[in-house]
Amino acid sequence: MAILSRLLITSVILGAVLTFTASAQADPKAVQASEPSEMYVLGVMFDEGLGVEVDRRQAYDWCQGAAKRGHAESMNRLGVLFLRGYGVPLNAAAALAWFRRAAAKGSLTAVNNIALLYFYGLGVHQSYAQAAKLLKQSAAQGDADAQHKLGGMYDDGLGAARDRRRAKALYLKSAAQGYAPAIANLGRMPSQEHNESARDIFPYPFPAGAPIGFQPALLSQPDAGSPEPKSLAGACPAH
Repeated sequence: MAILSRLLITSVILGAVLTFTASAQADPKAVQASEPSEMYVLGVMFDEGLGVEVDRRQAYDWCQGAAKRGHAESMNRLGVLFLRGYGVPLNAAAALAWFRRAAAKGSLTAVNNIALLYFYGLGVHQSYAQAAKLLKQSAAQGDADAQHKLGGMYDDGLGAARDRRRAKALYLKSAAQGYAPAIANLGRMPSQEHNESARDIFPYPFPAGAPIGFQPALLSQPDAGSPEPKSLAGACPAH
């Protein structure tokens, strides 16, 4: 059911993207939207350059408009923009505030992002235990991204005692939803048992020169242009 729901939601969003792309290519400033979901789609388009030139300030404005109307994933996207410093000054505290508002509205992607902030100590006191606690909440509700990240924490013994069986079980649940990084980690596990240096460490290293030492690809956020989930791995980036 989770996969079917994701595909249905994606098909609706893709239809909206195609509709807005035609208007935005003619004149991005002339695009009109009144529904929060439409405003969110436009925000994603301008953030990721889907059919339009990347314009992070417009991305912020559209998502802010939708967030004011109570749209949870727009609140999450605003948190992402603040954490990356895209269209707004980089501000981890503001990112945390938006993630918390989105989580209060039921966004599991936002819960995962709050966990990420605790994992790295961005805008909060660093705590693996708190990160694991939050990921458990999302994983228990079937979120593939959280299942994969929590599996990585058990795999590495961060925030909980190292437990390879539990890590594998979580990777399997995530992989069953088509989550590519979890599938990759499952494939690596047999060789990892014999070669510790081959383990795919959680979290993945930061890229050189990243602002405040943060890897944007680790963020969790719904993708308006593809049914593929965002991931931890730099090879399959943002969430």
